[in-house]
Amino acid sequence: MNRHQKPPQPRCTNPAYRQAFERLDKALEENTPSDNYEKIRLMRQAAFADVDAAERSHPVILPT
Repeated sequence: MNRHQKPPQPRCTNPAYRQAFERLDKALEENTPSDNYEKIRLMRQAAFADVDAAERSHPVILPT
């Protein structure tokens, strides 16, 4: 094991990269649909199918 390891090279922080990523983020935001309603509905159906079936067969009575 070497006790005198060289420090890692500093990463290049070119400001052009920041601008390119900002443009990429903006393009993705504009062109990506963000409506997840259908996905959430299908996930709920899969996860809570037994609960929905139980609610249909037995009425839920909440204590007052």
